[in-house]
Amino acid sequence: MKKTLLTATLILASTPAFAKEYTIKEVTDDNAKKQNFFSPDKLTIQPGDTVTFVNAQDTPHEVMFINVPKAVDAMIMSPMHEKKGDSFSYTFTIPGTYKFHCHPHEALGMDGTLIVGKPSKPGQTKAVDHHKMAKKLEGGSDSDHHHAATSTTKD
Repeated sequence: MKKTLLTATLILASTPAFAKEYTIKEVTDDNAKKQNFFSPDKLTIQPGDTVTFVNAQDTPHEVMFINVPKAVDAMIMSPMHEKKGDSFSYTFTIPGTYKFHCHPHEALGMDGTLIVGKPSKPGQTKAVDHHKMAKKLEGGSDSDHHHAATSTTKD
């Protein structure tokens, strides 16, 4: 009985009891000053929380994380979201500052920042060269750096 109680306590202590889910919309608004943007474009969450990026309309968007805490060893990116309702979810477990952008709208300033726990201090993040990484992935090498995330397409 004591062994079962101890095991149950350890399992509960190791899982995030209050993990939350957040949504960030990928928006195109031709009437806005900044026509392509994430809403919200800044978000603070806790380790264990999940963020889902959802395409708000039928304009193609893609999410690529371009700066992450040094302890992150995966390339975090979504597939192309071509239709309204296409989504990409990721559960963040490593605290720090994450910066991301929409690759097709990178030059138009469609970017955002996600803080997990507390912001990274100078020198605690690294740039992710997704252009270089994508070339490696296309060649079939270093493929275990591409993080498998949940992506859904809504018809």
